[in-house]
Amino acid sequence: DNPTFEISYKRHGLQEPNDSGQRINGSELYEFIIFDQLCRLITRLLDNQVLKGITADFTEHEIIDMCSLLPEQFMADPAVLELTTETPLMIVGDIYAQYGHLVRLFHYYGHPPEQRYLFLGNFISSGSRSIETLALLLAYKLRYPKSIYLLRGKHECARVAKFYGFYDECLKRFSRRIWNAITEIFNYLPVVAIIDDRVMCVHSGLSPINLKKFIKKSISLPTDIESNRLLMHFVWSEPDEDIQNWDQNPAGRGYLYGTKVVQDFCERYELQQIIRSSEMVRTGYEFFPCPKLLTVFSAPDFMEIYSNDGGLVYLSNVDKDAERRCVLKLVHPIIRLRCKQTLRMNMTFDELPIDLGTGKFH
Repeated sequence: DNPTFEISYKRHGLQEPNDSGQRINGSELYEFIIFDQLCRLITRLLDNQVLKGITADFTEHEIIDMCSLLPEQFMADPAVLELTTETPLMIVGDIYAQYGHLVRLFHYYGHPPEQRYLFLGNFISSGSRSIETLALLLAYKLRYPKSIYLLRGKHECARVAKFYGFYDECLKRFSRRIWNAITEIFNYLPVVAIIDDRVMCVHSGLSPINLKKFIKKSISLPTDIESNRLLMHFVWSEPDEDIQNWDQNPAGRGYLYGTKVVQDFCERYELQQIIRSSEMVRTGYEFFPCPKLLTVFSAPDFMEIYSNDGGLVYLSNVDKDAERRCVLKLVHPIIRLRCKQTLRMNMTFDELPIDLGTGKFH
């Protein structure tokens, strides 16, 4: 017989054994233990001292063990996510490892599973909080897989992550093992999300390739950005308001695309809105000259230099029959609290209801 253990069933939303003395089997016990470990890790990551800037209390083995469970979780979803807004969805742009801001966003709008989230990539950057940022997002993904979705961005690539200092952060705090474990997970991240067949979310760009014909065949996970042309387009192509069609990207990866491309793309695939991130915009959001393309950037006061606002998109009831609701959630940094290690909310919040596809405010 399997031994019994004292486990907080209620905390994990699990049914307690019945009064007849029913015992849990090995697989159930393993699941309970994993849930318990995740809850403990999340609790430590959200500790007030961490919010004030102190390094979170976790071990390299905890993160590596968590990463070992994630491929199966990500493989349960396709490379192109198909989501609905029957339950409202919050779309988050680049956060660039601004861990304090990320936690405060969760505190204000709700932690998973209270609120569903879709992140558009670029979770990490230079600095010292990339591991905490990834640990929290990945722990939430493993614990509440239907309440948080993570798309791949430019920085979720070993070469780019190393250039911007993530490799150095891993070696300074732990070892190459944690670097290998995390960068392997990057190859399992999905690249596109289609919401109610009407809204397309992607890290940065579009592709001239016929998506309906090739996308599911061309992107099979796991995959590396630099070896997959279509994935490269989604992650590296960028809009350019000075052109109409396609042009070469000076960065050497992907394309530049103009207003006509956006219009034609939306007509071809019957899309009402494309939402992307990938670049800093001072107001937290920016509509392209063709308003069917919206950029959101969710790292307020980027690098504690730019004093920019952050922007998120809240979607509910986005389908062909119901009224389409879209609200821009704006985050204004309080600059006087910029360098203070404080538990105070260092942001204020605002919102702007808009019409999808037109950029018109209510």
